[in-house]
Amino acid sequence: MSVQPITTIVVPGEFSLRETCGPVAWGGGRWPNLDWIDGCLVWVGLEGGRTASRIVQQPDPAKPLIFVSGQRRSEGDHRWAEQVLGIAAEAPEIGDPVVADLAGRFPGMRPTGSPALYDGVIGAIVGQSISVKAAAVTERRLAALLNEPVELFGRPFWPLPSAAQMAGADPALVRTSGVTQRRADALVAIAKLAGDGALPSLDLCRAEPEEATRQLMALPLVGRWTAESILLWGVASPDCYPTGDVALLRAARLAYGRPEMTMRDLDALSGSWCPGRSWAARWLWLNLLGTGA
Repeated sequence: MSVQPITTIVVPGEFSLRETCGPVAWGGGRWPNLDWIDGCLVWVGLEGGRTASRIVQQPDPAKPLIFVSGQRRSEGDHRWAEQVLGIAAEAPEIGDPVVADLAGRFPGMRPTGSPALYDGVIGAIVGQSISVKAAAVTERRLAALLNEPVELFGRPFWPLPSAAQMAGADPALVRTSGVTQRRADALVAIAKLAGDGALPSLDLCRAEPEEATRQLMALPLVGRWTAESILLWGVASPDCYPTGDVALLRAARLAYGRPEMTMRDLDALSGSWCPGRSWAARWLWLNLLGTGA
């Protein structure tokens, strides 16, 4: 594939690529398909069945411009920036004063997502009960089982497996990535359901998160935390809350100055974050884990 011309995209004045890509940096260079390198977001994925790559920069944070280059379909750059970087998303008004203060500290953060719902399924199931960095390593092994690498910035990147690829995979092979057998079985089973059109649509996930959560919880090995995580990280749904998230509890204890806070306390508190519980969770995590700057 030949390298295509740079695309310049005008984004809202407050948009910050660095704040938005905080979750990318949290993986410490371990994610298979994403990295934050020298102030650039590097992304690799599948588009039309082919491997595509994008390198995104915001050279001057005071100027609302990002530049996209790499091996990809340039006509899809704007749509990709909306789906993956959330450039068109508007931050909700949240009355909770602690969250409102964090929103003011990180005004440029936008909710990142994925081009496909199944990407979110992989991330949520792989990430069950393990750390962010451990999940990144496991995702990397899984991606390397089914896709060839692309070298950028001196390191290999692999696209996450598509639902079609995973549906044709042997669960025993998936198991070699480091996931449990139950998770390997679930990843393959959900991929087959995706091929049958049994997963909720992206529009439903964003517009009706409670109904989408209900549908997702009918899938193998998907409880409420996993379903909410699929919506939050997979499609950037604005108002979902991953109850039981240990890192979110740590983040809330720090931000609210309440080291004694329990999960039950956090569940009750999350009601004050509506209609932007996903935004609140991201601001809290960003305050705890940083932007990777």
